[in-house]
Amino acid sequence: MRLQPAQLQWNDRVMAEARKHRYTVFVPQRENQRGDDPSLILVRGPRVIMLWLRMGRRKPVPQVDRHREAGREAHAFWPADWPLFVRVLVMAPAPVGRLADRVQAQDGADGDDAA
Repeated sequence: MRLQPAQLQWNDRVMAEARKHRYTVFVPQRENQRGDDPSLILVRGPRVIMLWLRMGRRKPVPQVDRHREAGREAHAFWPADWPLFVRVLVMAPAPVGRLADRVQAQDGADGDDAA
């Protein structure tokens, strides 16, 4: 899959912030990338974080749940999730619910954007 300029800028912003926090960033090939592969893999010491970076409409990313079920730290982030992404980098790893649970918590139970 060929990434568009806005997607490349989003990836670059995330990589720069991760490097600022002393993570080593592994980037899968950008051209012909398989949809199931993470956008980035961040490593610092024993911590390995798999990231799926998305743009546009928020929808479930089932790959994240599959990796979490296997005991790996995996997250999907959209540009609006910037504060959450930075928090993940600086905080110790903690179990994070499925994306659907996070979206519901963010939007509120009735989707009114008030948790």
